Amino acid sequence: MLKEIMQQKVIRDQQVIEYRIKNDLLEVRFLNIGGAITKIALASDNYDKNLVLSYQDWSSYFENDCYLNVLVGRTSNRIVEGKFMLEGREIQLDINSEPHNLHGGADNLSQRIFNVAEVEDGFALRTVLPHQKNGFPGNLNVTVYYRLIENKLIINYEATTDETTIVNLTHHTYFNLSGNLERTIYDHELQIRANQVAEVDQTSGFTGKLLSVAGTRFDFNNPHIVNPVGREEHYLFDNTSGYDHLYILDSSADHAVIFKDPISKRTLRVTTNQSALQFYAANFITPQYVFENNRKGEKYLGACFETHKIPFDYESQILRPGEVYEQETSFEFDKK
Repeated sequence: MLKEIMQQKVIRDQQVIEYRIKNDLLEVRFLNIGGAITKIALASDNYDKNLVLSYQDWSSYFENDCYLNVLVGRTSNRIVEGKFMLEGREIQLDINSEPHNLHGGADNLSQRIFNVAEVEDGFALRTVLPHQKNGFPGNLNVTVYYRLIENKLIINYEATTDETTIVNLTHHTYFNLSGNLERTIYDHELQIRANQVAEVDQTSGFTGKLLSVAGTRFDFNNPHIVNPVGREEHYLFDNTSGYDHLYILDSSADHAVIFKDPISKRTLRVTTNQSALQFYAANFITPQYVFENNRKGEKYLGACFETHKIPFDYESQILRPGEVYEQETSFEFDKK
């Protein structure tokens, strides 16, 4: 296995470093800013076909309002109106996606400069999210491991706190299995093992209600092309301008997701120990975003599979001093 630094640049007075992990089946590259994954490629493609979106200019990772390929948290997804109850008291967070708190607010993992160190089979990324006087309590020590095991990228998360808080981390990678963004993901085939989605209102805020996917365009228990054309319209789809929904996962399934490009035969399988998954189909990627090879953005150019706990189940997210938050998600790639 090869583990090395590929290149370094000084951007906005920050040393930005790209790391590479490579074995005889898979290559993964990432940056120390946000843990942003810049490349995933298969050996069967001579490592030439990038299966994720990647900015043309690294400085874009300092803005990155679409959270391209980065770690997010200390919480994932939306906290309605930025309010939650913690041990009998109401916590008010900053509002960074009106009228809600999104992905942990303004001070989250997505733009942190991580300390990176080699470990067995990959790298460890470490940082501290500080106690927020008017937000999340506690100094949160975060360690994320990127490891390559055969044809799998395995991401392990650990966190500890010095004050009772909530934690719900995830990764926001945009996958496109056509390779080098040849096509959108609307012609990809998708299976999500889940029987329910969470209802959201027109602000994308969770109502707390769960809806059955049976007979709707949200039902991917049997593989379907992502493009919903010909499938019955649904108000929930209109509320979010496309797929951007929380699925409650079937814990008995071998995989949470099987995602396939029928043309190239490339396949991604996602497994996780988390209870939910946000499927986002890049509804708001526009030409203002410029990716590798000067590829301008467009709707549905990538698919995100954000694995985490149910965002409005705050009790499940509580982390106390002396405890360790742990999460694992695996991304397995092949071409058959």
